[in-house]
Amino acid sequence: MDVRRHIRHTVTCPSWCTTDHHDDMDGKAHPSDVHHELYGPVAYAEYTEAYEDYKSWQLLCTHLGVSPDSTVSPPHRVPHVLVEVAVDMYTRPMDPDQLAEFIETVAGQLEELRAMHPRLTAARAEWAARTNTTSNAEAT
Repeated sequence: MDVRRHIRHTVTCPSWCTTDHHDDMDGKAHPSDVHHELYGPVAYAEYTEAYEDYKSWQLLCTHLGVSPDSTVSPPHRVPHVLVEVAVDMYTRPMDPDQLAEFIETVAGQLEELRAMHPRLTAARAEWAARTNTTSNAEAT
C-alpha cells in the first residue's frame, strides 16, 4: 500500500526474482521502491593500495533487475543487467545489446591478460637465468 496516497498496489514478481519482499509488504513501500532482482555469483581478486597490504576485492558481479515503477529512469522500468564492477561501482542499466558489448570489452581484456601470461613466464625464465633473485625474493 502507498500510505502517501492510501492506494493498495499488487505487485507480481517475475519468475526469476529472488528478492525477499517481506519489507515491501508492510504497507509503507511506495511502488517505485519495489525492486525485483537476481544476483549472479560473486568473484574476488586481491588488490593493494600499498605494497604487501592485500585485500579481497569483489569483481564483476551481475544483477538482473527491474523496478517497474522506478522514478530514477526508464531503463530501470524494464528488465536490465547492472554489473557491479567493484563493490558499489555499477554500470548503467544495460539492455541485451549493451550487455553483449560490455561482455566483448571484458573478453578483450581477458585476452590481454592471457597474452600477458606467456610474456610473464618468459620474463621470469630470462630473469632466473641471469640472477638468483627470483627464487630468493619468492622465498621471503
